[in-house]
Amino acid sequence: MKILTNHLGYESPDYKKAVYQGAEGDSAARFALLDESGAEVFSGQAQSAGTVARWNTGSYWVLDFSPVAKPGTYVIELETSRGTVRSFPFEITKHLQTMRMLNAANYYFKAQRSSGEWLAEDRCLPFEGDRAGAKDVHGGWYDATGDYGIHMSHLSHSTIHNPQQVGWSAYVFFQAADLMVESKNREYSMMIRRMLDEGTFGADFIMRMHATSGTFLRSIQRGFALDCVHGTRNIGFEYHGSSDQFSEKASTADEETIRDENYETSFRSGGGMCIAALAAASRHFYPGTDFSQQEYLSAAAEAWHHLYANNEKYTNDGQWNLIDEYCALFAAVELYRATYEYEYLSRAEEMAVRILGRMTDHRDNIAWFEVLPGQPFFSAADEGLPILALLAFAQIAPNEELKEKARSAAEKAMRWCLNLTVQGTNPFGYPRYQYREDDGSIVTRFFFRHESTAKPWWQGDNARLASLSAAARAVADRTADSGFKEQLQRFAQDQLNWILGCNPFDACMMEGYGRNNIQYFFNGRYDFINCPGGICNGITSGLHDEEGIDFILKPTDEVNDNWRWAEQWIPHASWFILANALKKR
Repeated sequence: MKILTNHLGYESPDYKKAVYQGAEGDSAARFALLDESGAEVFSGQAQSAGTVARWNTGSYWVLDFSPVAKPGTYVIELETSRGTVRSFPFEITKHLQTMRMLNAANYYFKAQRSSGEWLAEDRCLPFEGDRAGAKDVHGGWYDATGDYGIHMSHLSHSTIHNPQQVGWSAYVFFQAADLMVESKNREYSMMIRRMLDEGTFGADFIMRMHATSGTFLRSIQRGFALDCVHGTRNIGFEYHGSSDQFSEKASTADEETIRDENYETSFRSGGGMCIAALAAASRHFYPGTDFSQQEYLSAAAEAWHHLYANNEKYTNDGQWNLIDEYCALFAAVELYRATYEYEYLSRAEEMAVRILGRMTDHRDNIAWFEVLPGQPFFSAADEGLPILALLAFAQIAPNEELKEKARSAAEKAMRWCLNLTVQGTNPFGYPRYQYREDDGSIVTRFFFRHESTAKPWWQGDNARLASLSAAARAVADRTADSGFKEQLQRFAQDQLNWILGCNPFDACMMEGYGRNNIQYFFNGRYDFINCPGGICNGITSGLHDEEGIDFILKPTDEVNDNWRWAEQWIPHASWFILANALKKR
């Protein structure tokens, strides 16, 4: 029996809720919010939600105390059939929670900067395989707790599951800085500087990964996690047919001829977001960089023209899909913002029209994206990206009809997300998604599925949650429907609450904050310690049950490496930064 809250608390304007986790058969009634003196400041009735899927974590009740706005420290007391249950103390503040979280995630990135022996090795790095030469590619952010490699994207073999990594993270810092300036909140002045500092650090690394072809090198690969650094790093390639990510020979290894394209990025494997980051960097002067604003812009333009003409050569299936298009749309939008050249506006319109053509209408202004024909779009990391890409386009589009179509499509996609989320018992407001099985049937799930074309890769969804929180806040800022706006704002807050502790494991998934931080173990060792301010992969479906739930805290007979749950990954933190920067006050 416990009352689950956001461990860091809530801000005064937020929608505020806690979730009571009790045993099946329990009952819960009145709850009261008490201040530090013990005085009751609010009361309400617990709303029964019931059990969720096959989580086997008990029954749930929702406790909503949104009207309370006075800053202070509070506890909740709830009357249940088993007696009175009391929450841990939590805060309500004016806006310090958002600033603290932005600050923490920003410093996580600073701690992930390549340095020391890794930096020295990367100053003259050879290519994996038969490609000749070496290149200075120092800089960038380590990808994850146990992966000191540096990646623009991975999972290229999967066709529809490329996450956006270094390029997107760099771009987020420029977006966050712009949003903070727009907020006119003077208390963000130092934060803006730190965002620009981190963004330009990322842009400088992208410049070093700029390939002679015009696009970008995809990845710095490291050897086995516990190997010596010297001689075990290289500029890696990726098979286009299957994954060798977990040190197993890819099934297509003997069938593929590795070409330069295997080392380099398509729009969807990081190229589009690298272009967007460089174009954004060209608009933001920040001292101490190794490249000029014009060099950023020239590299972005060269990469754009090369990939626009040749993208199919860099994909595993020789064609474009939704991920290529929304990454290319961000790239074109940012190039237009940097140059005001009509070519980029025209290409942005083309990409927006392509994305709109991939939407399937449902009902009542609800629609979803198809990543490929007949395949609903879902992502473990970036589900909010097509929505944000359309809204970015709407900000620059001079054609009022197309602008409205893009804005309306973003709203329809969020309505679809909310429509799925409210189906069935869902006290936490966790976003559900749909995918197509091999037999053509459409299945609805909570967590990223184990069996997908990304196999054997599957992990917790914290980046996905933060991406949808960001998308919800961006749509809420633009909709004229007040009821829909409230739904979006509640949904956006639910995702951050889950990450920060309001989940069935009562675990804050940002290291160094809250309670019950998960620790990363690797082959029975704890060498790789998570970094304060970083966010772990998170909660998944059950190890053997897609309708179940798991968060593996200790080694078991089956799991001696809990990376799927405990490992930090830069997309989680970058999306968390953007979701917080989009918060209006």
